[in-house]
Amino acid sequence: MTYAMATRRDPGHRDGRVRDTPYGERFTLFAEVIWIGVLVTLASLPLVTWPAAMAAGCAAVRRCVPDGPSVGTARRFAADWRRALRGGTLRGTAGLASLAFLAADLRIAAVAGDLPGHGLLVVVCAAAGVAVVVVQLRAAAAWSEPGDAGPATLANGFAGWRRVALARSRDDLVGSVILAAAVCATAVCAWQLLLLLPLVSGVLALAAVAVERRGREEKAARTECRRHGGTVLRTGQSSSSDGSSS
Repeated sequence: MTYAMATRRDPGHRDGRVRDTPYGERFTLFAEVIWIGVLVTLASLPLVTWPAAMAAGCAAVRRCVPDGPSVGTARRFAADWRRALRGGTLRGTAGLASLAFLAADLRIAAVAGDLPGHGLLVVVCAAAGVAVVVVQLRAAAAWSEPGDAGPATLANGFAGWRRVALARSRDDLVGSVILAAAVCATAVCAWQLLLLLPLVSGVLALAAVAVERRGREEKAARTECRRHGGTVLRTGQSSSSDGSSS
């Protein structure tokens, strides 16, 4: 059987030699995401550990390499998951309690069809449930991010997780809407076929990391634009003052 071979440069070779691999860049990422989704699903079986599992999944997504399978994904995922359990379990318990309360409200609204405003109650409860999941995804992606908002900060407990997640959700509303759409698509896929849950869990981790990266790049671009704008403004003022003095 003949396989289409994708040519990729091996970063491990100092002389820049090119090696052939049956893995295309996009297919490799797809395979990694599926494997990460399986790990996230298994680590989420106790339910309250879902935020910690998603945080470890986001960290695994950040480590994906484009030219072949990542080494030690399961081992490093397990180490990250154990670290994220501190604070993550409490956050998972609070999120699960919130979702259970909203699900009970949805059940009441569905049974009592003649309840005044039951349609609005369904919409509000569904939107609140999606918002809870989005905030937890934001915190999971922030936990896996290297730097000041990484594990060293969020390991301080539930308060650190909540503060960072709420700030990210508020400052990047477009990214939160994108994540909300991803959550809705994930819920529909899992509802139609439960066996898709491992796949969509990995895709959800990928979406969370992509949204965080998008927000960081946009923030850096705005900062650079303001800096250059201030430089141009100061240059223009200096030219005007020179012209006036002459």
